[in-house]
Amino acid sequence: MLLVWALTRAALFLAATQVVPVGHTGSFENDVELYREWSGVLLRGEFPAGDDKWQYPPFAALPMLAPHLLPFGYRIGFYLLAVVCDLAILVLLWRFSLREGAGRTGLWAWTVGAALLGPLLISRYDLMVTLVAVLALTVSADPAVRGSLIGIGLIVKVWPVALLTGLRRWRELLTAGGSAVAVAVVGCVVAALAMPHALDFLTAQQDRGLQIESLAATPFAFARAVGWWDGFTTYQHGAMEAVGAGVGTAETVSLVATPAALALMAVWWLRAAPSALSYYDAALTTVLLLVLTSRVLSPQYLIWVLGVAAVALSVRRDRPGPGQRPAAWLVLVSCLLTGVMYPWMEEDYSWKGDLPGTLVLVARNLVLLAATVVSFVRLWRDTRRSAHAEDEAANQESLPVR
Repeated sequence: MLLVWALTRAALFLAATQVVPVGHTGSFENDVELYREWSGVLLRGEFPAGDDKWQYPPFAALPMLAPHLLPFGYRIGFYLLAVVCDLAILVLLWRFSLREGAGRTGLWAWTVGAALLGPLLISRYDLMVTLVAVLALTVSADPAVRGSLIGIGLIVKVWPVALLTGLRRWRELLTAGGSAVAVAVVGCVVAALAMPHALDFLTAQQDRGLQIESLAATPFAFARAVGWWDGFTTYQHGAMEAVGAGVGTAETVSLVATPAALALMAVWWLRAAPSALSYYDAALTTVLLLVLTSRVLSPQYLIWVLGVAAVALSVRRDRPGPGQRPAAWLVLVSCLLTGVMYPWMEEDYSWKGDLPGTLVLVARNLVLLAATVVSFVRLWRDTRRSAHAEDEAANQESLPVR
């Protein structure tokens, strides 16, 4: 496995550095160059202000500044740090799977699935955030420790807060939630006192439109490709956004869908029977729901989903049934399609409205939708109280009579 990981990551590194030309010019280096520019502003003692592409919590500065600590150029340093984080995730999954006695399925899912995403994997700081999320999921079951790590993830990129969802007892939820909030608040206060504009991220997202890669924009992308819609895309807020008839309504639906998805998870939380497995399964379901309902579905979001899916696959299943495996396999298919979409066919759906690349985008989003539905259905069925009671009864019957 380690050999497969090393060979695939060497290939990704060569492609990202364009030693082996892949994609169009700037496919991978543009974002890293943007990180370099932002790091220059950060080194001057302030956060980027007036830049509509800066939408990140204050501690996103850390992975952007870290390459300056290495004796290489910024781009090479960033890629090398990303590869180290990638390896760290693999090691965490290995330790976790040994502890759980669950085999190597999760390790292979990460090794292969991350490679399917292509050089995108090591050219976005989302990999560093995923490392923090995997730490929170695997290092300790102590709610205070887990919550603190989630809090760190929250102030690097907000999405790890979704990992609180699966905590099945009020005491665990309050302890972990309190720890996460405390770490996030202290971090934001320290950043705000140290450098101006640290909290600009709180309002930076409100003007964003509907990214063409999002699920809500998929009908418009397809309709444009077949000539049924005369809208277009424009580059705003660091993404290609859809513009035209009906987009405003779709954006509103997307904005409503996210709290609706969280409400759905709240209903599950209130009626589900607690179990050791439900935490990891719920983490995957919640991240899938948030990604799918977001106005923005950048290719690198699949790194988050894959990391959580790999953890869910690393848990030993005591009860019969596939658990989250069907959803995780669909996530792997989504990774493959995402790796084909970006950068090979990005111009088709982002700029030109050509059919081939648009069909791959539509397929990717439909597979991701299927993964989300399957994940929630499996979570609901596997944690229903009647099933939990049956398992408890079966366990009691299997105990020897004394």
